[in-house]
Amino acid sequence: MTKKKWVALALPVLGIALVVGALELASANRLVTGTSFVMDTVVQYSFYGKHAQKAKDAVARELSAIESRMSMHLEDSEISELNRNAGKNSVQLSEDTYELLSRSIEYAGQTDGIFDVTIAPLAVAWGVTSDHPQVPGQDRIEALLALVDYQDVQFDPDSLSVRLAREGQAVDVGGIAKGYACDVARRIAQECGVKSGYLSIGGNIMVIGEKPDKTPFKFGIRDPRGTPNQYFGIVTIPDLTIATSGDYERFFEQDGVRYHHILDPRTGYPAQNGLMSVSVIAPDGAYADFMSTWLFIMGREFVLENLDRFDCGLVAVDLENRVYVSESLKDSFLPADQTGVYQFEETP
Repeated sequence: MTKKKWVALALPVLGIALVVGALELASANRLVTGTSFVMDTVVQYSFYGKHAQKAKDAVARELSAIESRMSMHLEDSEISELNRNAGKNSVQLSEDTYELLSRSIEYAGQTDGIFDVTIAPLAVAWGVTSDHPQVPGQDRIEALLALVDYQDVQFDPDSLSVRLAREGQAVDVGGIAKGYACDVARRIAQECGVKSGYLSIGGNIMVIGEKPDKTPFKFGIRDPRGTPNQYFGIVTIPDLTIATSGDYERFFEQDGVRYHHILDPRTGYPAQNGLMSVSVIAPDGAYADFMSTWLFIMGREFVLENLDRFDCGLVAVDLENRVYVSESLKDSFLPADQTGVYQFEETP
C-alpha cells in the first residue's frame, strides 16, 4: 500500500476523533442554569459539566429537604416540633439538624450569646418577615428577652435528641442555615462530577472552581441602598462562599424608622451599631453565614478593630457609605460603585 493510501485511510479516523473530542469538550462545558424558591428566598443555579443537570436536580431536592426539616415557619419541621415541646419533652432530630443546631450553640458560646438561635420568640413578635410586622411594646420585649438563652438548649448525643428547658422558648437557625445549605450544595454537586459553577441562596453565594475557559467567577456585592442589580464592589471567590448580612433586604419602616430582621439579643431590638451590611468570605459556608450575622450585630467599631483578625475575608459598609475591606481581600476585591456615593477606606 502506498503512503498516500495510508494517509487517505487515516484521515477519516482522525476526523472521527476530532468530532468525538469536540463533543466531549462541549459536554464538559455544558451550562445548566435554573431558579427555585426555597428557604424563603430565590435560589439560582449555574453548573457546568456533563452531569450538571443531575447536580442541579439533586441540589434542588436537598435544599427543599433541608427547609422541610429546619424551618421554624413550617409546622411539620423538626425545628417546629422542638419548639412546640419546649419545657416538656426531648425531640429526636435527624443527624444534620442535630449537628447544625449543636454547631449553632457552639457559636453562641463563642460569642457570649450575641449570636443566639434562641432569639426566635422575639423574631416572631417582631414579625419582620411576615405580612404584619410590628414594633412590640417594651414590656413584651423584656418578657421575651427572658426566654433567650442558648444554655437552655439541652443535647443528648446518644439519641440525637434535643430539649428546650423552658416553656415558651424556641430556636431559629435562619442565621446559619443558608450558609450550611451552600456547603451541602457544594458537596452534592462535586459528587455529581461538577468542577465548575456556583449557587446563590439569598445573600449567600457558593462557588466551585473557575469557569471552563479558566477565568474566575466574579460577583458584585450589593449596594445596600440600591436596587438588587446595583453593586459597589466586585469580588473573586474561587472555591469559597460569601455570606452577607444587612439591614436592607428584610425590613419595615414605622414613623420614619427602619426596623430590620437581625435582632440584638442584648436589647431585643434590631441591631443598630453603625453598619448597613457585612460580607464574609470563607471556605465554610455555615461559618461565613454565622460570622456575617454576628459581626453585623457587633457593629462598626468592633468590625474595624478586628478587620484582619479573623481567618476570613471581610467587606463592611457603614451608615456613612464608607466601605472597609480586609487585607486578605486586597487582590480579589475591586471597587465598582455604580452610584458614586461610596467611599473606599484604607485598612485602619
